[in-house]
Amino acid sequence: MDISQNQLILTKCVYRLEKRFQREEREEIEQKQKNNKTIKFNLICDNTPVRTIEDLQNNFSIEDVLDYYRNGLLCRWLKVRGYEEELKKVEAIRSEDSMGIIKELIRIFEIPCDPAEVEKSIYILKYKVENEIENEQYKQEGYKVEGIIEDYRQGYRNLLNTIFENSNDAAQIKAAIQEIVEKYKWVLQYDYRRVLTELIDQKMLLAVMCFLMNQQAREVCFAPDPENLTFPAGSDNDVLYEEIKIMLGQKESMETLGDNLKSFSGVTDGYWKDLKPKGQKYMLLSIGVGDFARSAGVIGGDLGSAQINGKFPVVDGIDYKSNSSMRTMLYMEV
Repeated sequence: MDISQNQLILTKCVYRLEKRFQREEREEIEQKQKNNKTIKFNLICDNTPVRTIEDLQNNFSIEDVLDYYRNGLLCRWLKVRGYEEELKKVEAIRSEDSMGIIKELIRIFEIPCDPAEVEKSIYILKYKVENEIENEQYKQEGYKVEGIIEDYRQGYRNLLNTIFENSNDAAQIKAAIQEIVEKYKWVLQYDYRRVLTELIDQKMLLAVMCFLMNQQAREVCFAPDPENLTFPAGSDNDVLYEEIKIMLGQKESMETLGDNLKSFSGVTDGYWKDLKPKGQKYMLLSIGVGDFARSAGVIGGDLGSAQINGKFPVVDGIDYKSNSSMRTMLYMEV
């Protein structure tokens, strides 16, 4: 074999080795990439898969998102989905209480919402969490029946204290009432006269209105006719109802409602004005004679002064009709 043949064989061997090394290097890189591949996952908010920020905005659930924030899944989701700007903002949150955290998340993700409704939802969530903790303690520590009963009474008293100690905080009052009707409804059935009488004596009109706008509380406190509020003359509920109407006629009492009391007046030229969209409920307090209101878009659901004044109907959104700018409708957000 001459020199030229040896060189040819050597060249082929070197070429094959280079190809082998290149192939092995490429396979090693691909394996590393495969091992480091980010696995994307969805959040579940309000029972709906969430893949994008837009999905999160459309299905934002305070309870779900707060859980994801606390267990770290929210940050992981933002990272794997490539939302680096939002991730930095979420990681920068320093608040430790639920209210502060949710307010920051709402700001970061630009969630359209009513601040008062957010506060109410947070307080309700707080009560639910405390209730779950108590139930777990009962299971683990084997509480005696007497202790459970005393804790039950104390829980009811604590909710009443929340109402009486936060006379101007509609969110806390609404959340406490909701917790009472969900957990202590039978107690309220025996105690509502005392509670409402004390609220009236202390001129706490906001709390009284919150009892009226909560459907379950209204059914308990204003039976047997919670819708029309008609009672046998001289009965306990008749006396309470008349005292409530007196409070509504007092300027100083109405002023305690503050920003919770909304008003509107204006000529609509015989047409229905879309005042508030469907999806948010409102309790109507009063309207001028000759004016009308109804739930948003509900044809035939007209409510005049006879159906509103002193009846406190709850509607879903508000349509309004009037031929006078001198008359005013008063209402409150539920």
